[in-house]
Order: sequence, then structure tokens, then C-alpha cells
Amino acid sequence: METLEAKMTDGVRLVLDRFDPVGPSLTASVVLLHGLSSNARFWWPVARLLSERGVGAYTLDQRGHGRSGGAGTPMGIGVSAQDLMALLRDLPRGEPLGVIGQSWGASVALHYGALSCDQPDIRPFVIGLVDGGFQRVRSGFASHEEARKALRPADIDGQPLEELEGFFERRYEGWDPEILLAARAGFRIDVQNRAFRRLSVGDHMMILDDLLDYDPNADVARLRSKLLLIPALSGDPEKDEAKTRAAGRLLAEAPNQGWLRPVMGDHDLHAQYPERVAAMIFESLSA
Repeated sequence: METLEAKMTDGVRLVLDRFDPVGPSLTASVVLLHGLSSNARFWWPVARLLSERGVGAYTLDQRGHGRSGGAGTPMGIGVSAQDLMALLRDLPRGEPLGVIGQSWGASVALHYGALSCDQPDIRPFVIGLVDGGFQRVRSGFASHEEARKALRPADIDGQPLEELEGFFERRYEGWDPEILLAARAGFRIDVQNRAFRRLSVGDHMMILDDLLDYDPNADVARLRSKLLLIPALSGDPEKDEAKTRAAGRLLAEAPNQGWLRPVMGDHDLHAQYPERVAAMIFESLSA
């Protein structure tokens, strides 16, 4: 793995990691995008598995997240997709064949895919949405304010590190140990061993407000890429049916169609089942 940096036009520095193929190369690469208040490290297990299959992988700390700068700057799906557009033009392996996002990152991936339609030299073969980007987030709430209240992150800044790590050990019990390190990477630790979010609550809410207004249907109709949709199912028949139906409707509107691959598991499917998610990405690229 090699860590790289790139400066955006507004001076914000973004950090990404490159995983080169370690087996026979498919001469293909993918970019893996994390969700809101997450970070690139949650994708590292998937990136390593893809590299072992001959696919180069990039994991990116999006603006305001992880090791990247941008705190307090304009944020949202449009800004992040433009960051990605600027970043990917200079990749040493060329334009990636796949852009895969999880949760909020799925919306960024889909919007990037739509923007690429206006760029004749860009055409990702696969846009992947892992448990996100299937429908308007706001549609499940009576109002914008109700959604903001329900989805606001907990105010945990200043919590002792040992308490936070205890929560992570319970939350990710039985998962790849890498994920515990990924969860901690979303926080900075002060000299008194207190944890503080790298993405502030204010910046989180700025992105959330933008996400609540995002309509994936407007982007999917423009898409030239195939879609890989991976909904996470909870075991609640009503909720699972609604989510799968929303993903199916989105896929039906995609001009080049694609694949719908529901998986029973956590919202962080890529971190819980990296082997399964990596296999689905590999299969879609191989198509």
C-alpha cells in the first residue's frame, strides 16, 4: 500500500491509499468511497482482497474526513464528486473502471457517474452502491427537520478513549480487527486521552442537509455505467422488502442496467463481509 496526497483547486489536501495488484493484473482499478463520518480505512480489507485478484484499488479519505483536510469548507455530494473528478484524472493507472461507495459515499459515486457523462474521456464501467443511494433519504421522514433530528450524530466529543474503544469492541465484535483501527481513525485523541470527531458535528450536518435533498433518480437516468447495487438486509421483512424494491426501481431506470445483490448484514457490509463485497465488485468488473 502506498499513501498519496492531492491538492484540490481550493487548496484542500486529500489523502488516498493505492493498493497495487499483487497477482496477475486485470489492468483494472477501482475507487472505494466511505460513508458519512467514516474513513478510507473501513475499505482496506476489501482493497487488499481486490489487489490479490489483480485489481488495483484506491481508498480515499473524502473532504473533511480521516487524514484529509477541508474542515469548515463547503461539503456535500456535489463538492465531493467534483473532488473525485479532479483527483481521478491524475491517477497513475488511469481512469478507474469502477467507483464504489457505501452509504453517503454511494450517493457521491452515483453523482460522479452522472457527471462523467459530460466528459468524453471518462467512462467508469461500474458504479457501485453499497447500502445507500437507492432513494431520497428524506422520503422516510415527515419533514426535513424530523430527518435532521433523527440522523444527528451523538455529541460524544471529549469522551474518554477507553469508553469509545469499549463501544467499538462491542459494535464490531467478530469482525476483521482492522475495523477497530478504522473506527478509531475517525477520531483525534488529545493529551488527556479524550476522543474528538475528525468530522465535526457542524460539518456532518452540512453534508446531511445536502444528502436529504439529493434525488438519485435524476442522476441514474444520465448514467452510462452499469450499476452494482448491494442493499444490506436487516431481517425485518417489511423494511427489507421496501429497501430491495427501492434498489430495484433505481436499477430499472439505469440505461445500462446492472446487478442487484442483497446481503443480510450490517449497514457497514463492506467492513463486515469484505470477502463477499470484494467478490461482487470483482465479478461486476469481470463482466
